[in-house]
Amino acid sequence: MSPRSYAIVLRRRDPPSLQIFAAELRLAGLLDELATLEAEVETLARELAAFEARYLEVTGEAFAELDRAERLVRRVRRVADEVARLQDLLRRGPPEEARSAPRVKTAAAARRSSSSRSPAGERSTVRDGAPPGLDDEEIDLLGGGDSGLKALYRRLARFLHPDLVRGDEAERTRRSELMASANDGYRRGDRAALELLAERVGAAGSGDVSEAERLVHLVKRIAAVEAARTRLAAQHARLAVSRAARLRAEVPRRAGGNVLAEARAAAEEGGSAARGEALARLGKLVVEARALGMARRTTAAKLAAAGRRGVRRAWDPVAQSPVLRRQLARRGARRPTPAASALSRALEKQAGSAAPWEAALTLLAFLGEEVGCLPEPLASWDELAERWDALRAGWPGAPDLGRALAVLPGHLEIGLRLCEDEVEAGLQLASADLAAGVRAALGHETARGLAQRVMAALGPRERCGECGGEVYAVHLLRVHGLDEVHGLACPRCAAVLRSFLRYGEPQGLEALSALAVEIGLVAEQPVRFGGVRLAFQMLPAERARLTGRALLRRFRGLCLEPHGLDLPRGALELRAGRARLAPGARVPEGASVSVVALSEAGMNVRELLDVVRKRIERRFRA
Repeated sequence: MSPRSYAIVLRRRDPPSLQIFAAELRLAGLLDELATLEAEVETLARELAAFEARYLEVTGEAFAELDRAERLVRRVRRVADEVARLQDLLRRGPPEEARSAPRVKTAAAARRSSSSRSPAGERSTVRDGAPPGLDDEEIDLLGGGDSGLKALYRRLARFLHPDLVRGDEAERTRRSELMASANDGYRRGDRAALELLAERVGAAGSGDVSEAERLVHLVKRIAAVEAARTRLAAQHARLAVSRAARLRAEVPRRAGGNVLAEARAAAEEGGSAARGEALARLGKLVVEARALGMARRTTAAKLAAAGRRGVRRAWDPVAQSPVLRRQLARRGARRPTPAASALSRALEKQAGSAAPWEAALTLLAFLGEEVGCLPEPLASWDELAERWDALRAGWPGAPDLGRALAVLPGHLEIGLRLCEDEVEAGLQLASADLAAGVRAALGHETARGLAQRVMAALGPRERCGECGGEVYAVHLLRVHGLDEVHGLACPRCAAVLRSFLRYGEPQGLEALSALAVEIGLVAEQPVRFGGVRLAFQMLPAERARLTGRALLRRFRGLCLEPHGLDLPRGALELRAGRARLAPGARVPEGASVSVVALSEAGMNVRELLDVVRKRIERRFRA
């Protein structure tokens, strides 16, 4: 059998037509342009990012403060707008339908209703970074239903699958990144991006097709690359006119100037102006809120006079305002909420820190609400800013009042509150229930010490005639039980600067007398006088050195002499328990002290008490 010979015959491929050749040249040129443009965009973006990082390093905090100050202004404006809206409603009076007394949603119910209407469609169901090698159902979920797009995506997935790489970890990583780009393009339905990616990685092959089909394929690829070039050019143009690019371009034109320093200075100036505006608006807001309370009372009186009390109970736009909240809960009215307990722990911790300014701000809000009607330093924001500066001295990093209000913690707010028939505006606790947390914190020594400092800073400014210093005077309820004699004392030398009577419900700092004793700012010495318990308030330093003689002198000067009772020396004595308290002896802490009338007085202690009571009544009748 003759041997056979086998030969492999290679069929020559016809050279491409001029149209195909031109298209391939055009495609190669576009790819070069695209690579150059990509490098330019990447370089410009990197340079601008570096400049922006330097810009933010120099100006970031100033612009952040400006943003916070502007948010504070907007908050104050919203509260002021609500006051104006409520004033307008009160001027117009109740609508006719208010006679039927429809139930008005509370602010909390409105918020719950709003949240329940939140569209479920906002939740995203698209998975990020879908892995290659998806089945048909997963591909349909990832992208659209375009069969051509799906085929292109499949071809890329087969070409880029990281599992096809053996041993080369860098190549595996590169393919994973490219596959992520393919997933993203398919998810967006961006056919041009997928075709460009296929062209770059060599997965865009046209296969064994005719010249006409090959030419169509090349034309499509050219269109995809041109679209990518257009997008890159637009991106380059956006970067070139961006704010960072404009600022960077200013640098060489500012001979001897510093663009970054100037930008920071402008931001700081804007922030300072915004904080000043906020404080000025807050001062006006206090006045407007009190006028709103007066208008509410006037409207209620008119409705009552017209026999429309039922309408008054059903129609109360002030009480129904979503911005306004009720006054603080009474002491012991309920158990502390979890939020109040958390605030108590945080307040105790902050009060013991090196810079307890946030705790001090919380105590300012609490004290402002405890007094009902704001004392003058809390109602005048210019004055309060001065008091705050005095408070924060020695606290490293503590901000001024404007900055502190711009970064309020979540348990504080600028808002409105209803205190019986009064409407007050300003710094307040975000919820009335949080007051229980502040009261609990005041049971700890660190919080009490800070509260002493805060409350002392709220006293009226006085000049002491004894020591000559200009001080914030401490309010004292010098004696109460029969008469109520108030006074102001110098915190430096304990001299009494003023003494006065006050009738009616205590307001302002006078309403804080019990709290002042509780936190230790003021000491109190009880004394039994007949069947009445008197209490004398004084500064703690005075109480520490209080003698029987000094206490008896206070009793005479505050309870007898104002009513024309000048008993002989030696007519009265003090007893601690059953024992006589010697004039020069210190009054023991916690001792039960009582006043005893001796024979020189000409009457016993109960008769003396009756005389004092009658003269107090005579003064009221006069």
